[in-house]
Amino acid sequence: MAKTNVTRRIVGSISEWSVFKITIIAYLIFFALGVVVFAIFSLLSWMGLEISGLNFENMFENAGLATTMQSFGINITDMNLFAGGMGVTGIIIFIVVGLLFSVVFAAIVTFLTWIFNVILKISGGIELRFKDKNSAVENKASKPLQSD
Repeated sequence: MAKTNVTRRIVGSISEWSVFKITIIAYLIFFALGVVVFAIFSLLSWMGLEISGLNFENMFENAGLATTMQSFGINITDMNLFAGGMGVTGIIIFIVVGLLFSVVFAAIVTFLTWIFNVILKISGGIELRFKDKNSAVENKASKPLQSD
């Protein structure tokens, strides 16, 4: 039976800069996917409302919310203006906030990596064990087949 060669390495720290680069890329990919999914969902919803003949005015008036909203000082025509004219501004705000949160969350993960590095220094690190690929294959081949 062949002996398995095991190489042991100890992780003493993790590069914060590497973690930041990886997490910022991951968050930006998730953000881009979220924008695409949100845009598709919004367009499909808007098309469904248009096909059914509904708009903001009809929805709020039919639900009886128009008078309630006017008592709070919200005019339905203002909502249509916000949904129509402010759509581009809303998209820009959505993108800027999404990019900002991507950087903030990547910074938080980087800070947590720094804390993890402090714990690694206190505890002496994490031991990783690597088997030699060739000896692992030989061990599988050298084991006798069991018959029932």
